[in-house]
Formats: sequence, C-alpha cells, structure tokens
Amino acid sequence: MSLLSTRVAAVGIAAGAAFTLLASATAAEARPDAFHVSLQPNSNVRTAPNTQSQVRVNTGPTVDRFEMYGICYVYGETVTAGGYTTAVWYAGNIYDSQGGQYNGYYVWGGNVNVGTDPADSVDPCF
Repeated sequence: MSLLSTRVAAVGIAAGAAFTLLASATAAEARPDAFHVSLQPNSNVRTAPNTQSQVRVNTGPTVDRFEMYGICYVYGETVTAGGYTTAVWYAGNIYDSQGGQYNGYYVWGGNVNVGTDPADSVDPCF
C-alpha cells in the first residue's frame, strides 16, 4: 500500500470513528436535563396540544422503540380516553430506535406514563 493510500485509509477510519462517537454522544446527551418518559401504545405525536393538529408520528403497538424526553407541559385540549381525562400535554422530543427524531412535538398526558398530570418533576412551558 502506498503512503498516500495509507493516509487516506487512516483519515477515513478516524472520520468514521469520530462520526460514530458523535452520533452516540448526541443520542445519549440530547437532553441530559430533560424528563424521560415512556409512551402508551398507539400514541399520537402531534404538532400542537389538541386532537385537530397534524399527527407527526404514531408510536404503534411497540412503543419500546420510542423514547420521549419531555421538556415541559402545557394545558391544551381536554381529552377523555380509557376512563382518564386531562388537559395536560407534554412538549418534547421523540427518538426512535430506527434513528428517527421528532423535535418539539406534543403528546396528550394520558398517553405519557408519568403517574399524575402534570408530573411534579416536569416544569410548565413558558
């Protein structure tokens, strides 16, 4: 292998390693101070805190591939489903195990596993 080929290969390996480390750090450190929650199956991730807003993604039956980092909560449309009623919506970033990232979206409080709405550990949005 020539000296030029060796240098090109070394740069490629170094760049690949740096990209891998950056991608890992970005996913792991995306919101280290944020409140992490799990979502109920078939939860709609929406563009606004109401049921008339666009559905950006649905978690489907296997929510284990989705994680939500709730940034804050807002009061939006009151929704009743499954015997639970709340007007709390969580604003946050959704990440899926396939590399999808949905930033700044809303999920109705009844679809977020926090216990009570609003959760004590989540701040209101400003």
